[in-house]
Amino acid sequence: MHGHITKVSLFPFRIAHAGLAAIIVRARCKSKLQTSDSTDENLRVELNGLRFREMPPEKYIQLFNVPAAYNGTELKGAQQTLTIFTILEEGEHVLNLIPYPSAFLEAVEIRELHGQQSIDFTWEERAEDGNRRPWHTFVFVDLPIARFSAEVTVQKRLRDSDDVKIVVDGAVRKSAVSGKFSFWYFIGSLLPWIIKRSIGSAKRIGIEFYEHLDSGIHYIELHADRMPLLHRTIFSIDYSQRDVESRATHIIQAYKQLIIFAGQEFGIDPVVVGGVIYQEQAMNVNFVDTLTDYIGGLAHLNTSIGISQMRVDTARALENIYPQLYADKDFSHPVQDTFIRVERLKDPYTNIRYAAAKLHFSTMRWKEKGFDISDTPDILGTLYNIENITDPIEPHANPQTNAFGAGVAENYEKIRKLLGL
Repeated sequence: MHGHITKVSLFPFRIAHAGLAAIIVRARCKSKLQTSDSTDENLRVELNGLRFREMPPEKYIQLFNVPAAYNGTELKGAQQTLTIFTILEEGEHVLNLIPYPSAFLEAVEIRELHGQQSIDFTWEERAEDGNRRPWHTFVFVDLPIARFSAEVTVQKRLRDSDDVKIVVDGAVRKSAVSGKFSFWYFIGSLLPWIIKRSIGSAKRIGIEFYEHLDSGIHYIELHADRMPLLHRTIFSIDYSQRDVESRATHIIQAYKQLIIFAGQEFGIDPVVVGGVIYQEQAMNVNFVDTLTDYIGGLAHLNTSIGISQMRVDTARALENIYPQLYADKDFSHPVQDTFIRVERLKDPYTNIRYAAAKLHFSTMRWKEKGFDISDTPDILGTLYNIENITDPIEPHANPQTNAFGAGVAENYEKIRKLLGL
């Protein structure tokens, strides 16, 4: 697929072996000053129905003005490369390319990485000459990134030199240089001249960051000024370097607004919503577990997906009770049904809403039988952990708390403070 697109275009592809994969999309968009109809071009992508949104998350989803999209106002016709890393099952998949109103697609490439925990890509790719704009964007779908490294060459040039900015989930990684250069990590302007005001020196520079990006969707962006050369990127996937409580705490902090929004939507104490997520994440989840769960979900097994560890069958049952969870649901084939559901559960906002809906389900069932459990985090946590939506526990006067529910209650004040409530 290559060329100018003016309507939603589908790019079907097949994965030969279940596991980690990279989807690489190269495209360009013009600004309104470059188009015949004076309209900015834009492009976004969806993978198996999974939409990519803003980071940090807001209440109302943004789709075009996000790192995983192409914006003509910023690009001004230059090429941007988007690389999505995710776990995919063996079989057929589809990438949706959604222009607004148009865009130019250069290429789509699929790479199967076969469960690698160190993603090492050689690029040897020079940015097209232009002013500050997105260059390479890397998207990680529910993958724990512990470390990121890159090798880039920048050169000193007349008037304006090569620079590279690094942005992680909306936060700029500042350089040690103060002043106007602090927001650019690789800075060609600071290099010496070989021939004064004619030929500047070039330097190949390597950097390494320890990021600790946990469950959810994360973005690492490289922005280019002029013509830097990207040689190599390495991303290390590893849960083992971080204790589970630190990881769980970080996830609550990262998604606190979404947790609060979901609690408000379903009339559930947001602290309890955060509490069950904390308990799920405080378990010993690792890359192998994540890989097994996603593949299991796609193979119709009732495994757990995403930051609230929502079971696939539970999500399906909740959709029948709470249609607002998937207002645009339109599945015509049972395989596609499960396929898209698993992808949707990788989205933190979607996943958190399902968790709040399950807590609401239990709360209302018990209330209808005359038992108010809305202020009992231990009981709500226990029911979240053990209750089957299709065969729920009969409400009674003496419910018992398990270890999961006790943890929700014990951490209540901690979660409340993390949420800022």
